[in-house]
Amino acid sequence: MTKLLKRYSNQKIKRFLFFLGIAGVFWVLTKFSREFTSSMQADIRYQNLPETAVLSSNNAKKITYDLTANGFEILFYKFKRPVLDIEIDKFYTKERDSFAVPKNEILQQLEAQFNKYLEVRNLNPDPLIVKLDPVILKKVKVVAKTDIDFRNGFKGVENMETIPDSVVIAGPQADVEKIDSIFTQVLTLRDVHRNISEQVGIALPPVEAVAVNPENVLLQWDVSEFSQEQFTLPVEIINLPPGMELKLVPAHVTVTFDISIDDFKEVSAKNFKLICDFAKRNADQNFMLPELVKKPEKAVNISLDPKKIDYFIFKN
Repeated sequence: MTKLLKRYSNQKIKRFLFFLGIAGVFWVLTKFSREFTSSMQADIRYQNLPETAVLSSNNAKKITYDLTANGFEILFYKFKRPVLDIEIDKFYTKERDSFAVPKNEILQQLEAQFNKYLEVRNLNPDPLIVKLDPVILKKVKVVAKTDIDFRNGFKGVENMETIPDSVVIAGPQADVEKIDSIFTQVLTLRDVHRNISEQVGIALPPVEAVAVNPENVLLQWDVSEFSQEQFTLPVEIINLPPGMELKLVPAHVTVTFDISIDDFKEVSAKNFKLICDFAKRNADQNFMLPELVKKPEKAVNISLDPKKIDYFIFKN
């Protein structure tokens, strides 16, 4: 008996839910078949801009309107938002930096995207004003951004070269005047042991209206194997008062440097010159700093040891 009652109860509940679902469907159909007036949005897409002008940043990106239609149509156009194509060259003239899009133009485009004629009212903004800014040109320096690891013993010779070293940017005056240099995309290389010659794109500035020409530059860098070398050099004293003698401790300084193997044979101790300027001495602690006033252009990573020289004064 308990099982029969339970089965009967379950069937009753299922029957109730079935009829409730049918009633709900009829209610939705009845409700959504009525006409409603709802606020809707359409996206604006600006097209065919002239080469001498760009869109101002405060132009409208959407337009709102009231649509009278049945509930199903309103729900459909809520998800499938219409798009208005504003043909700039159709209204723009060089004598004006702004223009109004005729209301009829907007209505025609909206109505053409509906399944049938539906009532559209209360456009906003009305009128739709489109503003343009004149384009100016400016030449700016290109700064290379790199992430380069060389193979052990290899280095870049002198400085990386950017070809061209500058580009022309075009855009609204307010945006272009803020830009003095522009970066490349990051060039990432590993285990480099050959000359570098890579095309790299320009990283566009964070301003949509600014264009760059050219959009790519060539990064070139000669790479060579380097050797570390040392010379021990005597120190020459300058600006020493007449009649004064000094004893330097130490009297010689070791110069350590890296140089390309290709250029090593051309370098000798004669290519270096070390001085200590007595006028720049630390008189309280009796020491001077050695200065390298002559060195080969191709020597890099130069270091001196020691970095300071003590002195003792002998007067005649």
